[in-house]
Amino acid sequence: MGSSRMKILMAVLCLICFSNALLAEIQVFDFNDEHLEKRFNHLTVILRCPKCQNQNLADSSSTLSQDLKQIVYEKLNAGESDQQILSFMKQRYGEFILFDPELSRDNAFLWAAPLIFLLLIFFGFIYWYKNNRLVYSENLRESSDD
Repeated sequence: MGSSRMKILMAVLCLICFSNALLAEIQVFDFNDEHLEKRFNHLTVILRCPKCQNQNLADSSSTLSQDLKQIVYEKLNAGESDQQILSFMKQRYGEFILFDPELSRDNAFLWAAPLIFLLLIFFGFIYWYKNNRLVYSENLRESSDD
């Protein structure tokens, strides 16, 4: 008798704990034009979710990303261009919203830093190589003189 009550209690607890998954909403966007749907898919892929770590709007299920997808959908249906939508998002959320930020005066060092770093390593290696070659050749002369 006690065992069956325990099973029923566990079943009720499981239903309570996992019932939130049943309430999950799937956002559906209806497009009359296939071109608009492609533009929507493209924009939601290139826009980053400000709340999630390295997820685009298309892959994110956060409330903020759902709101941003709704904004993109409404702006597309209002006839705005991709550039206008991206400008709006950048103005509202900053460059961070773009997965591939544009080169500007503010972020030029970030774009150039890997090249500068590689050049420093290359010239450091050349300097080290020349100095070690001179030391090695002097050591050979000294040992041959002995």
